[in-house]
Amino acid sequence: MRLVIAVAPILVAACAVSSSSPMSRNTSELAGRTAGAPQRCVPIEQDLGLRVDYKDHTTLLYGQGRKIWANHLARGCSFTPGDVLIVQPIGSDYCRGDFVRSVDPVSHFPGSSCILGEFVPYTR
Repeated sequence: MRLVIAVAPILVAACAVSSSSPMSRNTSELAGRTAGAPQRCVPIEQDLGLRVDYKDHTTLLYGQGRKIWANHLARGCSFTPGDVLIVQPIGSDYCRGDFVRSVDPVSHFPGSSCILGEFVPYTR
């Protein structure tokens, strides 16, 4: 029993470290970028997924490098950076109106559910 009590804080700390991302910081990934015209859909790329903006939890980001797409969720809808996002696209693109929901990565309990808005391109 003492071993479990002594090991528990170490396991909790290890989980906290593994859930944080090297991209975790106090500024948005969109800082220093210029917004373009909103678009209804963006093509789904095999190795990319939607992620929560670390600064603004009501914004989902998609892409990397020179262009990042932002999807500003409807008022009252947000996710946390540690959530696993499950998107249910209707076709081969992520589009306005697609359903996205979250699942806690540890407990697998369902979290928020939202509908995507338009995608705004941000470029450097």
